[in-house]
Amino acid sequence: MSQKEVDRAIVLAKVEENQITLKQAAHVMLLSYSQIKRLWSRYKKEGPKGLISKKRGAKSNRAAPQEERESIIKIISKHYQGCKPLFISEKLSQYHKINYSSEFIRQLMIENHMWFAKRNKTKSHPRRQRKESEGMLLQGDASDHYWLEDRGPRCHLHLFIDDATSIIEGGHFELEETTEGYYRALKPILEKKGRPISIYTDKRGTFVVNQGSQKGETQFARAMKALDINMIIAHSPQAKGRIERAFGTLQERLIWEMRIHQICTLEEANQFLPKFFEEHNSKYAKAPSNPFNAYRPLNKKTSLKYILSTKEERTISKNLEVQYKNEIYQFIAPDGIRLQNQKVTVITTLDNELIFECQGKILDHICYREHEYKKPEICIERLMNNWKDGRRQNRKQSKHHPWKRSLQSQPI
Repeated sequence: MSQKEVDRAIVLAKVEENQITLKQAAHVMLLSYSQIKRLWSRYKKEGPKGLISKKRGAKSNRAAPQEERESIIKIISKHYQGCKPLFISEKLSQYHKINYSSEFIRQLMIENHMWFAKRNKTKSHPRRQRKESEGMLLQGDASDHYWLEDRGPRCHLHLFIDDATSIIEGGHFELEETTEGYYRALKPILEKKGRPISIYTDKRGTFVVNQGSQKGETQFARAMKALDINMIIAHSPQAKGRIERAFGTLQERLIWEMRIHQICTLEEANQFLPKFFEEHNSKYAKAPSNPFNAYRPLNKKTSLKYILSTKEERTISKNLEVQYKNEIYQFIAPDGIRLQNQKVTVITTLDNELIFECQGKILDHICYREHEYKKPEICIERLMNNWKDGRRQNRKQSKHHPWKRSLQSQPI
C-alpha cells in the first residue's frame, strides 16, 4: 500500500469505530462525499486491502500489443543494432511509420537486453560561456574512428563547429589527419560565409611546430595568418568540449545514417556530409545571444587557391633549375629578371597543381625527365625453338657474322 492508502485506512478505521462521520472523513481526506462512500463500501467488504488501486500491477489500456512489440524488436535487431533509443524512435517514424516515444523504445530495449544504461560520470569540468555572435570562434579538430565500420577503411573526420551556435560549418573525410583535410573542410565555409575572427585548435603538428625548440609556423598557421584569422591553441581536450561532444554524437548518428544509406567509400561519405549536416544543424543548433554576424568577407584580390595550399622555398641553380620531390624543373627566364641563385616559392594547390613564384611573378617551367631504361623483351617461343630434347640446336653462322668477318680480315 502507498502512504496515501495507509492514511485513508486509518481515517476509515475511525469511521468504523464511530469516532467521526463520513462527511468529516471526506473533509479530512479532501475527497467528495460520493467518493468517500465508494471507499467506505470497499473498506467494509475487503478491509484495508480494498483501498489498494485496482490499476496497480495491471496492464495499461494503452499498452502496445505483444505482436507489435515483437515486430519492433525484430526491426531494431536487423537494422539498428547498437543505436540509441532516440535515434531508433526517429528512424522508426521516418522509415517504418511506427510512432513511439524514445522512452518506450528504451524500456522495450532494456526488457529485451538490447540497451544498458551508462553510469554517471563523476569527473566534472565547468562549462565556458559561449561566444556572443556567430563567426567569432570556430572550433576545429579531427577524429580517428571506424566511420565506415567494416564497409571501408578507418579514416579521420576533419570538422569545424561554431562556438556560439554549435552549428557544424564544415567537414571532410581523409585517411589521415592532414593539412589538406582541414583545408577542404574550411574552404566551403570561407566561400559561403567568409572569414571567422578566431579558430580554436589543439597542439597537433598540423597547427603548431612541436619539434623541440625549433621556431616557425605550419602550413595551416601560415594560411590563417594570410587570411587574418587568429589561432587559439587549447591545452586540453576539455577546453574545446563542444567539438568533442559533437564528435561523440557523430560517432553514433553519422555512422548509423551511413550504414542505412550503405555508404562504403570516402568519396560517397564526403558527398553525404552536407546533407547530413543540414539535418543535424536543424535539430541541435542554438540561437546566438547576439544576432550580429561576425564573419568578414574575403579579399577579392587574393584567391583561396594560393592561400589554402602548400608553400615551400627552393633556390634556383645557375642552370635555372630546381629539384622538387625527385623531379627537376627548368625555368624560362622572363625578360629583365635574373633568376640565378634566387629564391623561388613552390606552391602546391588542393588540385595538385604545381606553381613556381619568384619576385611576385609566376614562372614558366619544364619538367625534365630522363628516359627510362627498358629491358629487352624476351620471346619465349623463339627460345624454345632453339632447343630440342633439352639440348640447344647447332646453328650454322652466316658468312656475314662478325666472327667470320674478323677471320677473313686477318693476314695469312
